[in-house]
Amino acid sequence: MLLEVFLVLGTVIIYFLLSKKKEETLPFKEGWWGKGQKPDTEEDTTVRPFKVETTEEELSDLFRRLDQARFTEPLENSCFHYGTNSVYLRKVVSYWKNQFNWKKQVEVLNKYPQFKTKIQGCGLNDSPVGLAAYILEKFSTWTDIEFHNLEDGGIERKFNLDDLLTNIMIYWVSGCIVSSMRFYKENLQKGIGTQKHERLTVQVPTGIASFPNEVMHTPQAWAQKKYTNIVSFHFMPRGGHFAALEEPELLAEDILQFVGKVEKEQLWRKKGE
Repeated sequence: MLLEVFLVLGTVIIYFLLSKKKEETLPFKEGWWGKGQKPDTEEDTTVRPFKVETTEEELSDLFRRLDQARFTEPLENSCFHYGTNSVYLRKVVSYWKNQFNWKKQVEVLNKYPQFKTKIQGCGLNDSPVGLAAYILEKFSTWTDIEFHNLEDGGIERKFNLDDLLTNIMIYWVSGCIVSSMRFYKENLQKGIGTQKHERLTVQVPTGIASFPNEVMHTPQAWAQKKYTNIVSFHFMPRGGHFAALEEPELLAEDILQFVGKVEKEQLWRKKGE
């Protein structure tokens, strides 16, 4: 009888050890995306505080490029179906040159702590109008797909030009649009779900706010397979991809309630210990 008990226990233990999924980790690999060969010396990757600053030469160069922009007439009744409509783009560029106060926006940005570090990547510095057209199209289509039926892309229904041009200026003066676009290239070039890191689970507490006009949606049952500790999952009443700018109060409320749940859960665990 005792032997049978040991055999059963042994079988259970072996089954448990074999069936228990080993937690996988993904090793961090050093890459190099800069010009030429990677230098032998160690890179400076410290995070340093800084203030947002632009020179008069940079601004003069920007206005020269805006003045020299070449516009083509849009296809008749094309609205935003082929990207940012050039009729609306002319309006944006005119506001950019004659009314937008970048120096005032710099003061606003510098009210908050700013930090920088060296991140590998290159920049696009040829056409501020082309950059604006690219970004504005995203703010239209990714906010509401129906906006592509409007000549102005519906952009100013949700945002104001000062905020949008401040966003565009950050990309322009830092020359970082290409490195930001690389995120999509590196993550999508081999197909969604094919990379090893995409198959690893995320076990930290997770909060998900699902906005109705987001570009892609994932059902909670699917998200649960990747994020195994979903503390909060809410379908939001309105908003799209740029929810932090479009619906800041809704997003902030959801983040605060998520943090509250996590803190309460941690408090219960401490009391249990």
